[in-house]
Amino acid sequence: MFESAKAPPLYRHDACACEECDLLIPATELAVGEVLCCPRCGHVQARHQRLPRIRPLAYGMATLVMFVLCNSFTFMGFSSYGLGREMSFLQAIGALVDAGYLFLAVVLSITLIGFPLVYVGSMMLVIWRLDRQLHPNAMRSLGRILCRIRPWLMVDVFLIGVIISLVKLMAMADVTLGLGFWAFVGYTVLLIKTISSLDVHWLWQQLFGPVELEAPLVADRSAREQALVGCHVCGALNTSHQHRCRRCASHLHSRKPASLHRTLALLITAVVLYVPANLYPIMDTVFLGDDSPSTIMGGVILLWEHGSYPIAAVIFIASVMVPMAKLLSLFWLCWQVRGAELEAPYSKLKLYRLTEFVGRWSMIDVFVVAILAGLIRLDNLMTIYPGPAAVSFAGVVIITMIAAMSFDPRIIWDLHQGERELE
Repeated sequence: MFESAKAPPLYRHDACACEECDLLIPATELAVGEVLCCPRCGHVQARHQRLPRIRPLAYGMATLVMFVLCNSFTFMGFSSYGLGREMSFLQAIGALVDAGYLFLAVVLSITLIGFPLVYVGSMMLVIWRLDRQLHPNAMRSLGRILCRIRPWLMVDVFLIGVIISLVKLMAMADVTLGLGFWAFVGYTVLLIKTISSLDVHWLWQQLFGPVELEAPLVADRSAREQALVGCHVCGALNTSHQHRCRRCASHLHSRKPASLHRTLALLITAVVLYVPANLYPIMDTVFLGDDSPSTIMGGVILLWEHGSYPIAAVIFIASVMVPMAKLLSLFWLCWQVRGAELEAPYSKLKLYRLTEFVGRWSMIDVFVVAILAGLIRLDNLMTIYPGPAAVSFAGVVIITMIAAMSFDPRIIWDLHQGERELE
């Protein structure tokens, strides 16, 4: 007799509360490739990845190799009127420091180097030590880092900024792409694969095991209605009287404290910064002693006049429309949840998801300025400096991202169900 092929292992996902609508979801067994979604709002709770331990390690190691390579070779080269300059990946950041724009240099260092390396290093260490002895508090700290810095990894946004910079540079002079550029493309792709191959909830269950509940769950009820709180970091269910998660030790809150007040305060700050970000120059070009400052809209108009319609459209959407739409959307959502009852909660949740997703892409213009400032420094012929609007615009992007994170979408469903418990 022939033995039947061994069935792929099932992964039992713990009972959890949806992060976006607070609906309780019972423990579910998932086959390889299956996705668990919230039955009410459709938010993805878990994916059962194939080889959940080996694939993140392999992609993480390849990501580190590509990072070393992209810093070992020339990133881009620029030549005009017999003068030229080559730039490595790190020199773009050094140019901002030399020009006195320390804030922008710190933003680039953190989002392109610091956070990605910390993320990959923490992930590899935690997975490698799953079967070995490591202090539980250290494992919890590394696990929390993985969850909290993920939204701030912006290498893919930077890569789009590089492509836009190429279009601008080709109108000025000859541009060459070095081996460092292609290594950075590999670094970006592999980092995205590393992130997508890691199931954080699976990792927490492997580290500290499943969380057992004392009482059975009632179907179609929220966690708050059953005196439970879902952890935003590891997904474990805890009783409402607990202040820290029993699995990852993160602070617990049934609803984000002062969610509306924090969001509105951040939005007002972003609006204040948005004015100088559009009025002042974001980039200053000095050519043969002639100083030509350029605002965000000025750059869009210049690209449009040169026939670069797709690039002009991308910058206009990412740097003008998206920040304004994000501010208006969050203000509108905050105003909506002040009402006594809310209709069509799913459509408002979709708006919130879109707002949260597109916010980071507004950083494209800041990255474009950083690349041009790092590369075009040809002494008395041509030099590009970051303008004062670059700092303001980077602040707008960062603050609106934090504002979107501060808004608690579960309030939308509370109001739809007639609950009036805004914190």
